[in-house]
Parts: sequence; C-alpha cells; structure tokens
Amino acid sequence: MVKKLLLLLLLVSLSSAVVAQQQKKNSGTQDSVTALKEIVASPNPFSVTTKIKFQAAAVFEILFSVKDLIGNVVYSQKYTTKVGANSIPFYRDKLDSGIYIYSLKTNTEIKSKRIVIK
Repeated sequence: MVKKLLLLLLLVSLSSAVVAQQQKKNSGTQDSVTALKEIVASPNPFSVTTKIKFQAAAVFEILFSVKDLIGNVVYSQKYTTKVGANSIPFYRDKLDSGIYIYSLKTNTEIKSKRIVIK
C-alpha cells in the first residue's frame, strides 16, 4: 500500500513538473513574438527624403534613430505606433552623402537597417 502511494505521488509530481515546464515554454514563445515587422526605407537610396515603413503588432512607443558609420547619433525622435501600417518620414537636412544606419527601438527589441543618401 505504501509503495503504491509513493508511486502515485511520484507520478503526480512528475506530471505537474512537465505541465509547469510546458507553460514556461509557451510563455517564452509569446515573449519572442516580434513587435515590428516588414521594415523598409523607401526610396533607398534617396536624395532629400525617405519614409521608414513598418508593421506594428500593437500600440507602443518607439525610438527612431539614425547613426553614421562611426556610431554617432545624427537624428533621434520618439514616436507612438499604431496597430498595423506605420510610416516615419526622414529628411536629409544637412547630412552628407553616404551610408547611415537607422534603428527602431522598442522595450523588447531593436531593429536596424541601412539607408544611403545620394
């Protein structure tokens, strides 16, 4: 009788451990869902202005920044996204021709791509 009870307790504890591990794995999957998708600058290369277009999964604040190849921030602005299609205009202003890296930063991720100014 005692052996059966111990076996039953062992099986219950193993099954609850498996369930807890599965729940942890599922919550990790939800956290890894990207908030920003389909990021593209159009036109690229550009002379005067371009638009950074992307899809957002929810409403949240992002930091849009542009850096030169040395890593100096040449432009930075906060925006609030809307669910679905979003667009951020970027004007060359006094920037020299060349390659720059733009980034969209949320609380959970940073997406970076390059733009070329003619």
